[in-house]
Amino acid sequence: MDEEKIYQNMPEHYLLCYNEECEQAANCLRRLAAKYGSPADAVLQVVNPRLNRGLTCKYRKPKKVVTMAYGMLHTYDKVLAKDIGSLRGAIKDYFGNGSYYLRRNGKRPVTPAEQQYISKIFRSHGYADGAVFDRYVDEVEW
Repeated sequence: MDEEKIYQNMPEHYLLCYNEECEQAANCLRRLAAKYGSPADAVLQVVNPRLNRGLTCKYRKPKKVVTMAYGMLHTYDKVLAKDIGSLRGAIKDYFGNGSYYLRRNGKRPVTPAEQQYISKIFRSHGYADGAVFDRYVDEVEW
């Protein structure tokens, strides 16, 4: 994965670390985001370098790449009409109305844990393959 592309999706106000001497800097997302990202925030949130020391740093966030899903516009294509309302309702109950539509329209990613939950709902309705999303992208789990 290209380092610069990774940090284009960095959330606003992400907690950064500028401790270059940390033993864990090479695999800490907070340090890597500070190094490669270009935060557009006028004010940054930064971990105090005196307090974060290697393995004992409670702010350490290991860099982890996961497969995020985007969009649910075609998720119900192979679902029986009688099940669509029930499936959609259960998923809306889980996310809430606004959050559901952001994910359905591909504006917000569906995390691996959320993908599993949605697939569990599909399987409980008799769809053994679970849910299928519009597209999948490997991204850093912030």
